[in-house]
Amino acid sequence: MTTCMNLPKSLPGIALGSLIAAGVCLAPMAAKAGCRIFQHRDYGGSGYTLHNLERMKMVRGESLGCTTNGHGPGCESVIYDPSWNDQVSSFKVTRGCTLTLWQHVNESGAHFRSNRSYRYVGSSWNDQASEAVCACK
Repeated sequence: MTTCMNLPKSLPGIALGSLIAAGVCLAPMAAKAGCRIFQHRDYGGSGYTLHNLERMKMVRGESLGCTTNGHGPGCESVIYDPSWNDQVSSFKVTRGCTLTLWQHVNESGAHFRSNRSYRYVGSSWNDQASEAVCACK
């Protein structure tokens, strides 16, 4: 009987050959939950993936590492990348995640929040975002 299991790419102390000989089926680990923003509509152009409690401020700044947040327990990672300012046109979110875009940094201005993917954010939101945060359950 073959047993399938998700395993990381490296397994310290476990010989890969012995797992295969024992009839263990190696399946790739599931993709990490998150939100992926894209530069163009229909998921085109450059893309960037934000994972749970990662925030991108699309301005100059210095990464702060783990900071407290208003999204529940845990901490939030802040990424600064001015090259993304006013560039988002589409995005994908994995099940259980929500992406929030803000028109301006520091959660100011209008916001767009969704737990589903958008092939195009629409003419009123195209190339308008200056901040994004991904939150997953």
